[in-house]
Amino acid sequence: MKFEILNKDEYNEFLSNNSQTSFMQTIELGNLKKESNDIPHLVGIKKDGKVIATSLLLETKTILNKSIFYSPRGMILDYHNYELLSFFTEELKKYIKKNNGFILTIDPNVIYRTRSSEGEIINDDKDDFTIANLKKLNYKHFGFNIYLDSLQARWAYRLELDEDYETKKQKFSKSTRKNIDSCYKKGLQVRKGKIEDLPTLTEIFELTSKRKDFFHRSLKYYQNMYKNMSNLMTIYIAYLDPTIYYNSTLELYNNELENNKIIIEKLNKDNVGSKLLNQKETSDKLLDKYQLELDKAKKFKEENPNGKDIGCLLSIKSGNEYLTLSSGVLEEYKSFTPKYAMYDKHIKDAYQENFKYCNFYGITGDFNKENKYYGIYEFKKGFTGNVIEYIGQFELKISNFYYIYKLIKKIKNLIRR
Repeated sequence: MKFEILNKDEYNEFLSNNSQTSFMQTIELGNLKKESNDIPHLVGIKKDGKVIATSLLLETKTILNKSIFYSPRGMILDYHNYELLSFFTEELKKYIKKNNGFILTIDPNVIYRTRSSEGEIINDDKDDFTIANLKKLNYKHFGFNIYLDSLQARWAYRLELDEDYETKKQKFSKSTRKNIDSCYKKGLQVRKGKIEDLPTLTEIFELTSKRKDFFHRSLKYYQNMYKNMSNLMTIYIAYLDPTIYYNSTLELYNNELENNKIIIEKLNKDNVGSKLLNQKETSDKLLDKYQLELDKAKKFKEENPNGKDIGCLLSIKSGNEYLTLSSGVLEEYKSFTPKYAMYDKHIKDAYQENFKYCNFYGITGDFNKENKYYGIYEFKKGFTGNVIEYIGQFELKISNFYYIYKLIKKIKNLIRR
């Protein structure tokens, strides 16, 4: 076996045939990180001239010209092959040390355990072997965290595309199917965004992040992302069509008006019973509701003759998965449930492009309804897939500067407090 710096072609060829491939290990991601002054390294192991292991390493300069190295969702290799893992680790240590590095962090794209849609353990089949091999080589495991407190999500929600779309859709929860169908009837449309839509995407994500107390990125970041990763990313824009919105609301109103007239006729002819009176009361309330909505639809049509963008989803091609990276919705248009339309379009495109999975990505491992992030899981659960756990984050000390750096960080955190 031989450790080498790989060229782009051989690196991409290996990624194209590996189930662990993630967008975070792509050359495109490395190019994006260059924009923020990280230094990407493409390295790997060859045996008899054939690549058998790879890693994108991101080098970040710190104090005294020392560097942190990070392999996001890497390294990519057979972690059950201890000989290969040991050899790659030792060669990486030499390479990183040579480049003034003192630490290597990894969070492999390796599933520790697959759970049911409800988060329940299906069986006791879990990948302790990979963790044991890494620990044997002195990688420090950050543990089995259940919240969003690591570099990458340790918990995700994933839908396997093992049946055709219509069959799969029938397995979605009743409320999810209803929301998908109703948002289209209300006038929701979904289009694919272009570079000109990045300001809209940024604005919607920022407003959503502030509302939910999440981290958000700048317009400049998304512009750099589009420049370097447009071949992997898809922007879905949910917009409200004023004509469809008005006409569909008018149809609801007219149908209920007709129903109300029928009830009145019955009241005039028949003996008035409590059942009929209740029907009249319900119909009157619906008419009032639809009249208010009709007034809103009319006003919306006047103010937005060309429609309005009310939601955004950023999806990314990631090996055999089509992954939802981030989404947002304008607060005042939440009742139109645009997220369902965007996710539905994401799933349909995944089928069209022959992906094996739709990965709806980050959730927490706390399935208690009191968990403040429960709503994220609840929405994704409606698509009836599986909860997956990744094996987590690991850290490998390369040099003793590791201890100095950790001490400095600890002191800085104490000062901030």
